[in-house]
Amino acid sequence: MTSIGIDNGLGSHLTTQGNVVVHGPVTSDTTGSAILPARAYTGQAEFDREQQAVFASGWVWAGFAHWVADSGQVKPVTIAGRPLLLVRGTDDELRVFHNACRHRGMALTEDEIQVEQRIQCAYHCWSYQLDGKLAAAPYLSRERRSRLDPDLASRLGLLPVASVVWAGMVFVNLAADAGTDLTGTDHDFHALMAPLTRRWAHIDLTRISLADERVFDIRANWKLIVENFLDFYHLPFIHPQVGPVSASMDVDDVVLADAIVGGCYPRGATGKADKTDDALPFLGDVPADRVQSQDIFCVFPNALLFLEADWFQVIGFDPLAPDHTVEHMAVFVDVAAAGEEFSATRKRLSEVLFEVNEQDLPILYKLQAGRHSPGSDATNLVSHWDQITALFQTIVARKVADDRP
Repeated sequence: MTSIGIDNGLGSHLTTQGNVVVHGPVTSDTTGSAILPARAYTGQAEFDREQQAVFASGWVWAGFAHWVADSGQVKPVTIAGRPLLLVRGTDDELRVFHNACRHRGMALTEDEIQVEQRIQCAYHCWSYQLDGKLAAAPYLSRERRSRLDPDLASRLGLLPVASVVWAGMVFVNLAADAGTDLTGTDHDFHALMAPLTRRWAHIDLTRISLADERVFDIRANWKLIVENFLDFYHLPFIHPQVGPVSASMDVDDVVLADAIVGGCYPRGATGKADKTDDALPFLGDVPADRVQSQDIFCVFPNALLFLEADWFQVIGFDPLAPDHTVEHMAVFVDVAAAGEEFSATRKRLSEVLFEVNEQDLPILYKLQAGRHSPGSDATNLVSHWDQITALFQTIVARKVADDRP
């Protein structure tokens, strides 16, 4: 049994066990030359270039919709070094704005807040409606009863950011010009995600309910986090709870698009050790041939997704420095599993998944330390295991190269 929906144009071959290995960038197991140099994981100049070339150039994960579940909730986030605001409007729409007052550019808030109708700047008390429109600018004409011109109020609203809510996540695109009409930008996002949407058509992602979430403050480069997530080779050595080695070996490479790469354990839900004693209600009408499978994908650059029939895991992250990344990990289940009768199962599931992530932390720290050695410029990705990692690194290298002056 091989994974479903592989059509990547790269070609592939099967292992003796019948698993798919794509034909990627690695053509020899003794290249002795890294796709990304060590300085790409340690250098400030390289990090700054990635912020612009990778995180400010297209659609990226920016947070979770449940962070602003109620009208008037406002949460500041930072993407590519830009301060943004996630805002839930009175119309229940989630919007994203640049976190800068239109008068002097002061950040409106650096803390999560709950407001009734307006977001107010503390400097001169300019305030904004939840849809971003300027609501008040006291004493604007140096008169006690200054009236705000409607046209001015429209022109000086908060600058919107192109955004989409998908599967409980918020994605933004900073490449869309602030202040322009952003209508239709979500079409580009849905076109980007179409291969994954088709693959997961049996899953009703509108039914997901948060089981638990946790923040991980990690002293490692963001690319190492992605590469480790896509590294299936390390499972039997680092994660004993996955079960026998045969279960770890039973994995297919999957490339859905340039921006969506990962793998599938076709029998992972049964071949690996169980996360819980009791099964949860499925996330949709899951066909029999997908009940056992586990999908693991990176939606480039910073959404790491893990799907089984009855749960959905997301790790979204924000790179803060060459050696500092903050992960936001959330576990979701179907709304039918949100009741008290499943509370112990949800708790156990989340604890196991958090534990797996914690087991990777010492590895990430050592990988980061190793990038200060010249030996990291002479690494050898292996063709049998590392094609997906190599594809990810190649995308990063291409984007950085394309952005150079």
